[in-house]
Amino acid sequence: MIRRLLLAMAFGLMPKVPLLAVAPPPAAPLKVLFLGDRGHHRPSERAAQLIPVLAGRGIDVTYSEDVAGSLTPETLSTYDALLLYANIERIEPAQERALLDYVAGGGGFVPVHCASYCFLNSPNYVELVGAQFLRHGQGEFETEVVDPNHPIMAGFEPFRTWDETYVHTRHNEDRHLLQVRADGEGREPWTWVRSVGQGRVFYTAYGHDHRTWTEPGFQDLIERGIRWAAGKGAVFDSRPRVTEGLPPFRYARAGAPIPNYLPGERWGTQGEPITTMQEPLEPSESIKHLVVPRGFHPELFAAEPEIAKPICMNWDHQGRLWIVESVDYPNLKNEDNTGQDRITICEDTDGDGRADRFTVFAEGLNIPTSLTFANGGVVVVQAPDTLFLKDTDGDDKADVREVLFTGWGTDDTHAGPSNLRYGLDGWIYGIVGYSAFRGTVGGEQHRFGQGFFRFRPDGSALEFLRSTNNNSWGVGFSEEGFLFGSTANGCPSVYLPIPNRYYEAVRGWAPTVLQNIADSNRFFPITDRVRQVDWHGGFTAAAGHALYTARTYPAHYWNSTAFVAEPTGHLVATFTLERRGTDFASHYGWNLAASDDEWTAPIMAEVGPDGHVWVIDWYNYIVQHNPTPQGFETGRGNAYETPLRDKTRGRIYRIVSDGAPPIEPRTLDPDDPDRLVAALTDNTMFWRLHAQRLIVERGRRDVVPALVGLVADRSVDQIGLNPGAIHALWALKGLGALDGSAPEATAAAVAALGHPSAGVRLNAAKVLPADDDEATRAILGANLLGDEDPQVRLSALLALAERPESAEAAEAIAEALASGAFDGDAWLGQAATAAAAGHAGPFLEAIASRHFERPPGELVAEVTGRVAEHYARGGPADSVGSLLAKLDGAAPEVSRAIVAGLSQGWPEGRIANVGDGAAAALGRLVESLPPESKGQLVSLVERWGVPGFEAYAAEVASALLQAAADEERSEDARLDAARQFVIFKGDDPEAAAELLALITPQTTPSMAVGLISAISRSEAPEAGAELVEAYASLTPAVRDEVRRVLLQRADWARALMDGIESGEIPIGQLALDQKRALTDHPNEEIAERARALMAEGGGLPNPDRQRVIDELAPVVLAGGDPTAGKAVYQQLCSKCHMHSGEGGKVGPDLTGMAAHPPEELLVHILDPSRSVEGNFVQYTVATTDGRILSGLLASETKTSLELIDVEGKSQTILREDVEEFIASQKSLMPEGFEAQATPQQLADLMAFLTRPGKYLPLDLRKAATVVSTRGMFYDEDSRAERIVFDDWSTKTVEGVPFQLVDPQGDRVPNAVLLHSPQGRNPPRMPRSAELPVNAPAVRIHLLGGVGGWAYPYSSEESVSMIVRIHYQDGTTEDHELRNGVHIADYIRRVDVPGSILAFEPRGRQLRYLAIQPERPDDRIDRIELVKGEDQTAPLVMAVTVEIAGAP
Repeated sequence: MIRRLLLAMAFGLMPKVPLLAVAPPPAAPLKVLFLGDRGHHRPSERAAQLIPVLAGRGIDVTYSEDVAGSLTPETLSTYDALLLYANIERIEPAQERALLDYVAGGGGFVPVHCASYCFLNSPNYVELVGAQFLRHGQGEFETEVVDPNHPIMAGFEPFRTWDETYVHTRHNEDRHLLQVRADGEGREPWTWVRSVGQGRVFYTAYGHDHRTWTEPGFQDLIERGIRWAAGKGAVFDSRPRVTEGLPPFRYARAGAPIPNYLPGERWGTQGEPITTMQEPLEPSESIKHLVVPRGFHPELFAAEPEIAKPICMNWDHQGRLWIVESVDYPNLKNEDNTGQDRITICEDTDGDGRADRFTVFAEGLNIPTSLTFANGGVVVVQAPDTLFLKDTDGDDKADVREVLFTGWGTDDTHAGPSNLRYGLDGWIYGIVGYSAFRGTVGGEQHRFGQGFFRFRPDGSALEFLRSTNNNSWGVGFSEEGFLFGSTANGCPSVYLPIPNRYYEAVRGWAPTVLQNIADSNRFFPITDRVRQVDWHGGFTAAAGHALYTARTYPAHYWNSTAFVAEPTGHLVATFTLERRGTDFASHYGWNLAASDDEWTAPIMAEVGPDGHVWVIDWYNYIVQHNPTPQGFETGRGNAYETPLRDKTRGRIYRIVSDGAPPIEPRTLDPDDPDRLVAALTDNTMFWRLHAQRLIVERGRRDVVPALVGLVADRSVDQIGLNPGAIHALWALKGLGALDGSAPEATAAAVAALGHPSAGVRLNAAKVLPADDDEATRAILGANLLGDEDPQVRLSALLALAERPESAEAAEAIAEALASGAFDGDAWLGQAATAAAAGHAGPFLEAIASRHFERPPGELVAEVTGRVAEHYARGGPADSVGSLLAKLDGAAPEVSRAIVAGLSQGWPEGRIANVGDGAAAALGRLVESLPPESKGQLVSLVERWGVPGFEAYAAEVASALLQAAADEERSEDARLDAARQFVIFKGDDPEAAAELLALITPQTTPSMAVGLISAISRSEAPEAGAELVEAYASLTPAVRDEVRRVLLQRADWARALMDGIESGEIPIGQLALDQKRALTDHPNEEIAERARALMAEGGGLPNPDRQRVIDELAPVVLAGGDPTAGKAVYQQLCSKCHMHSGEGGKVGPDLTGMAAHPPEELLVHILDPSRSVEGNFVQYTVATTDGRILSGLLASETKTSLELIDVEGKSQTILREDVEEFIASQKSLMPEGFEAQATPQQLADLMAFLTRPGKYLPLDLRKAATVVSTRGMFYDEDSRAERIVFDDWSTKTVEGVPFQLVDPQGDRVPNAVLLHSPQGRNPPRMPRSAELPVNAPAVRIHLLGGVGGWAYPYSSEESVSMIVRIHYQDGTTEDHELRNGVHIADYIRRVDVPGSILAFEPRGRQLRYLAIQPERPDDRIDRIELVKGEDQTAPLVMAVTVEIAGAP
C-alpha cells in the first residue's frame, strides 16, 4: 500500500530580509499524504527535499506512489490533507469517488504544478482542481499577489525563481485567485483556492524542479497552502525571522579600502571600493541577530576576551572543549613553524552553560588547522607537520611535542589539511586543499593534491583516499561510516564510496575526481549584506560537513542531515541527505543558524558531547583570502594583506533544541572497561567513538565477551540502526580479536552478516579478516552480493576485492554481475570491477563459461574488459591459454571484451604459452569476430608467436582501413576503426599516410580531426614527418589538431621543428601554449632549438612582465569595443575559459569566477604566473613510450595521474608509464599574451560584456524538457531510445558551435522534446518551449532535425515543428519544419533534403539545419519552438543564433 514512509520534520530556510513573523505555539502535527509517480518530474526526489523541511514546521508527510492504495476512503481518512504532484493519466471511478468524497467531507487537497495535468479521464477532477494545464514555456519570474488579505497571502514574502510558465485551460470560475503570472500574453492565473463542501483545495502552478522546491518562499507557500486546506487552525509559515526591534547597526569609516567584487555577467568590472563598514557587536548583542529554527535557541559558550580567533575545535573524552586560536592566520606563516597560536581547553565548571576555565594546553604554534585525540594525547596538523602533543604530568599542559610526519604544503594557509576525525576503523581521517602533500610516511613516499586522506594515529602510515575538485575543507561520517565532505567553491557536498586503493589494485585502472552531490550551489542568507569574490549567491568558502549523529535533536535530523558553514553568507546550512542506491544526493534544507550581523562568519559546526550542534563564529568582517585585489600585496599565506583582518574576536555558540532534556556532565575513564563498553551504545556518536578508541588503546581483551554480547544484540532503533553492534565490531577488530585467536568474536562477526540492520551487515563484511577463506565463504554464504540494501552489496564487493583469489568468490561475482544485481548503479559497477579483478583468472573463466539467456548488458562487457586488461598486465603466460580456450562458445559480447582487455594490457615482449587446444579455439574465434576485435586478437597472437595467424594480418589491416573509409558507416564507427588500424599497425609508418589519404575536400571537419587524432596512437617515428608534409593541404581546424598531435611525442616534436624551420608550418600559427610547450620541452635539445628559433623570430615573451604591463596599460585601460572583444575571447581565450556558458573548462570561468577591476585583470592576463593558485599550475609528463603530455593535475593516486590539457580533455597516465614528471611553478596559461593580440584587441577584450560575437549558443538548460540519456519515448530504461554523447563539450557543425547541456549522468534535462500523443513520455511534454535571444539574427541554427515517429515511420511533409520568432516589437514570424523534409526519425541515419547529418551518437542520429529570419537587422526577443499538427515528437538538442553584423 503505502510504499514508503519518510520520517519528516525539518526547519525552514531563512529569509533574505529581516522580518518579524510570529507563529502560533506548536500544535499536534498535521498529517499529509504526498502522492507521486515515477514520471519526469521525479516526485520522490522532490518529496525528499520537502519532507524534512515541513517536518520541522509541524507537518508530517508520508510519500507514496501507490495510487490504488492511497485513493481509498480508509487511507484518506487518516490524513488532514492530500498533496498531489504527479502525471498520472487515469483515475478509476472508485478512486475518483474516494477523492471527491474526501474533499467534500472536510479533507484538504493540495495539487501542485503538474497535478493540473493528472487524471485526464476525469472532468470532475479538473473541476476540483480549478483548471487544467495546457502548455508552458520557461523563464525566471515573480508572480503578483492579487489578494494580499487572504490568510495564505497575509505576510507572505514574494520570491523570484526559474520555473515553467504554465498556461491553463478549462478554468473553473468557482475559485479564488491569490497569485497571477503576468507576461506579454496577459495575467495567467497561478495560485488559487477553492472551497468544496466542507473541504478546501489549494493549487499553485509553481514547482517544476529542485530550483523552485529549494526556494524558501515556495516552501512557505506550500506550508501555508497545506495549513489552509487542512483547516485545522491558523495559517502561517514557520520560517524564522530576525527579531524585530533590535538597535540598528552602526557604521564607521573603514580606515582602509575594502574590495567590492560584484556579481554580474561582465568580467572586468568592480564596484567602488567599500569605505565604510559595520561596527562589530558585542557577543551579547550579536547573538540576538542569530536566527535559528523554531524550537531551537542559541547559547553563547565562549567569546572574547577569554578566547580569540578560534579556527577549529574538538572535545576530549571528558567532554571538554579544545580550540585552536590562531592570530597568525592567514599570513604570518613562519619557516621555523613557531608563532603566536595556541590550543586552549575551555571548561564550564559551574554548569551554567558558559565556559569559565581556560587552560592553555600548548602555545608557540603557527597556524595549526585541526586537532583530534589519540594515544593519550592530541594529534594536530600544522603544515608542514603532523604533531603529537601530550601532557604527561596531569597539569593540562603539553610537555611532549613530536613530529609524526611532515609534508603538508605551506604555499596557501587556507588550502592545507583540516577536519581531522577518528574513524570507525581506528584511522584518523581528514581533507587537504590544493596546498597538497609531498613527503615520506612509514618509509613510503606520498604525493597527492586536494582530497581525502587517512593516517594511523601513531603516524606510521598514510593513505590518500580520493581527489576532490577544488579547495577542500570539510569531512563528515555517518553512523554507518559513510564518508562525506565539502569543497569551498561551488561544491558544498561530496561523497566518497570507494577509495583509491581499490582502483590502484586493478592494473591499468584509475579513479576519477569526486563530483558534487548537491543539487544546487545556492545558499539563502537572511541579509543582502553579503560580500563574495566569486560564486556569487552560493557557496564559495564552504567549511565542514558534519553529520548529525546524536539523538538530542528531533528525529528528522538523525543521521540524515549535514552542516556546512559558509562565512561569506553569515550562515550554517543544513543539507538533507537522500540515498539513491549506493550514491547520495544532498539538498539545501534550511539554515541551522544565520545572522544579519556582517561580522558573523561561521566556519565550523559540529555535534558536541551534549548532542547539540556547536558553531565557531570566526567573527571577522574580512573573510576573503585570495585572489589578491589590484593595489594590495600578497602575504606569506597567499592571502591579500589588509589591516582590517580582525585578530581579537571569536565566539563559540551552542544551537540548543528547546525540548531536549538537560545533559549531565560526564567523562569516560580509560581504566573503567565496563563503562567504556556501555558507552558504545550511547545516543551520541561522539561518546561511542571515544569509548571505542579508549577500548582499543587500552589493549586488553577482558572486554571481548561484553563486546560479543553487543554484536549479538539484534535490535534496531527508530532509523534502522544498531550503533552499539557497529562500534563493538570495530572494537573487536582493533583489539585483534578477529584474527582467529578469539573464536567467539569471529563467530559473532560472522553472525552479524545476517543482522536485521543493514548498517551492521555492511560493517561486519568490512571487519572480517581479509586473509581468511572461511570469512570469504561466510560473506558469500550470507548472500551479501544479493542483499536488498545496495550499500551492503557495495561493502561485500569491496571486502571480496581485498581477499585472496578464490574460484568460489569469482563464480559468485560473475553470477551476480550476469544477473543484473549491479546494473544501473555506477558505484556498484566500479566495486564489481574491483572485486572481479581481485579474482581475475577464475572470474574471466566463469564469465566466459556462462550461458546467457539474453545478450549480456553493457556492465558485463565493461567489467569483463577492465578485468581482462588487469589480468593481462600481470603477464599470465601459463594460464592465458586456458582462458582463451573458454572463449570458444562464450557470449560474443564477453569474447570481444576479453580480447580487447588482453590486447590492451598484455606486456610487450611477454610470450604466452598457448597450447594446441587454445590455438584451435583461437582459430575458430578469430573467424567470428568483427574487424576491430579480430585485429586485436591477431595482434596479440602475433606477439605471442602463435603460428597459423599470419594470413589474418593483411586481412585485418585491410578490413580496418576499409571500415575507416566506408562513408556508409557512422563517423564514430569509422574513427574507431581508424584507431584500431593505427594500433594494429604499431610502428608501421605507412599507417599515418594511409589515414591521411582518407582526408579529402569532402571530409567533414570532425572526421578529419578524428583521423589526425587516430594517428596520434602510432608508434612510428616517421609519422611526424608525414603529418608535417600533409599540413599545407589541411583546413585550419585540422591543422590545429596536427600541431597538437605533433607535440605529443619527442620525435614528432623534432619533425614539427623541421617543419617550422623549412617554412612548411608558419611559426605564427603556433598558439601561445604550443610555443611554450616547445621552449619548455623536457627534451633539452628540442627546447634549445625552439628557444633559438623563437628568439630569432621574436616569438619569446619579454621576461620583464611588469614593464609589459606598464607599457600597455595606458592604451588597454582607455576602453575598447566589447563586440570586438567577444571575437578576441573566442579566438584566444575560449579554448580554456568559459564565458556565459560558452568555451572550455580548463581555467577559471570568466563569467562568474571573479569580477576583477580592469587593472587587476590586465595583470592576470599578461603575467598569469604572478599569483597562481595551486589548482592552475602546469605539469608535464614524459612517458616511457615517448609521449609528452602537459596540463593541470586533476588527481593522482599511487598508480596513476590525471591531467586536464588545454583542450579540456582528461588524460590518465599510469605511473608505471611515466618516465619524467615535472611540476612547474607557472600557470598553465602561458606568458606572452601580448604577442597574440594587439593593444587594441586587449582593450576590446577588457571591455567585453555578454554582448555576443558572431555566434550566440542559446542556453537550453531552462527550456529543456527531457533527459536524453534516459529512454525518451516509451521506457526510461530503454537504451534504444537514448541520445548519448561520449562527452558533452561544445560541438561544431559546418563551423557553427552548439553548446550541449551536460545531463550529469541522467539527472539534468538537456534537450527539448515536444508533445506527441504517442508513447508514454511525449504526451506529457509541452507543446512549446521558449529560448530568450535579445539580439538580431541572420540565421538560427538547430542541432536536432529528428523526432520520434518521424519519417520514414510517418507521412511526409506534415508540419512537425514551427520555429516562431518573437521580435521585440511584438510581431512574430513562423518557419515550418516538415516531416520528411527537414525532420527524420532519430533511431538511425535517414537522410532528408532539408537537413544534413551532424552526429551519430551510439547509432542514433542528430541533424543540422538553419533558418533565415526575414528581418535580420531587427532584434529578436525570443524563439519559440512550437509543436506542429502531426503526431511526431520533435527533438532539439541545441540552438545557436548567428548575430547580424557580427565580425
